[in-house]
Amino acid sequence: MGSLSEPMQELEKMIQELLKMISAGKVGKILRRNLEKQEQMIDKLLQTKKTAMQLVQELMSTEEQVAQKLSDRDEELKVSLQKLQKIEDSLLLAREKGSKLKISTEELRKELEAVREEIEQREKKEAEETDASMSAIHLSQLYYQICPIDWDYSCEPTLIKGTHYGPDIAQPFSFDSGQHSSCFVSDYLWSLVPASW
Repeated sequence: MGSLSEPMQELEKMIQELLKMISAGKVGKILRRNLEKQEQMIDKLLQTKKTAMQLVQELMSTEEQVAQKLSDRDEELKVSLQKLQKIEDSLLLAREKGSKLKISTEELRKELEAVREEIEQREKKEAEETDASMSAIHLSQLYYQICPIDWDYSCEPTLIKGTHYGPDIAQPFSFDSGQHSSCFVSDYLWSLVPASW
């Protein structure tokens, strides 16, 4: 026995122990006890398997529900994104229209300002012309009162022709503008005006 290896010696010890147990009659009790324990273990395994199957089914059901909810949320998100895109497109169009309207409004404002300036200039010019006309009418009436002259507009453009109506007599005049200076003509006409008026 000394020549056997150590594992073999242990195996031999176990065999001898088993033989003692068998010979003592304890093997039947141990086998029954082991069979009962095995049945209990099998029952526990079956119960655990059943519980595990239920858990797996519940887990699969929960996964399906979660998957359905996720699918529904994805669909809602797609619908929301489409609405958002439509709103953004509408906003972009509105901005473009607003920009065009702003440009159009600016152009109209500039045109309006130009028209206002033109109207103001015309009104100013008309006022000046009216003032000048009124002044010219006033001066012509004053000149006529001081010096009543009827001008002959049917004569040649180079001739200065008309009739001066003095207090006593009417005196016609005729000058050739090529032969006399405007200063001479003016002096002559003023010489016809009486000093007492």
